[in-house]
Amino acid sequence: MNINSVQNQKGFTLVEIAIVLVIIGLLLGGVLKGQELITNSKIKAVTSDLEGISAAYYAYQDRTGRIPGWDDNNNGEINDIGMFWTDLRREGFIAGSASDASGPRHDLDGTFIASGFVSGVFGGTKNFICATNIENSVARGMDTKLDDGDATTGVILAEKGTAVLTTTPTVAYDNSADATVVCKEL
Repeated sequence: MNINSVQNQKGFTLVEIAIVLVIIGLLLGGVLKGQELITNSKIKAVTSDLEGISAAYYAYQDRTGRIPGWDDNNNGEINDIGMFWTDLRREGFIAGSASDASGPRHDLDGTFIASGFVSGVFGGTKNFICATNIENSVARGMDTKLDDGDATTGVILAEKGTAVLTTTPTVAYDNSADATVVCKEL
């Protein structure tokens, strides 16, 4: 074997390969951390919106002596979800046209919905504001931030699905990407 032919071969040394792998690892770590930061900022935004809508609900009560979406034929339960949003918009507590009866969209590609539950469903008449289309693992993060981290207890309740809760939730959080409805008691 000729020594000159071995020296002319082109290739990477182990040190060069190790450096490239470290750089790739740092890039991947940065991208994953960036995605985590974006998700956390969306969780914070939706959580903040839930708190803001709750504040608007109570400010509306203070200003008008009624709850939004309420008529005189009930016991404090939101019974007209479209009027809930219209009432809050008409009084200037949330943005948008007062003729818009739909709930606002949130940063996790879902909408906010309001609901009232009759006596007995949740241990009494309670009103909730809910965020739809939340990934199950994200819902757990919201519940932990605002409450006790348990989907079935506290002021934050959650259930897999896309409809408003009609019964006390029974399913605990898991790590799935299933759509979840997260509701905050008003």
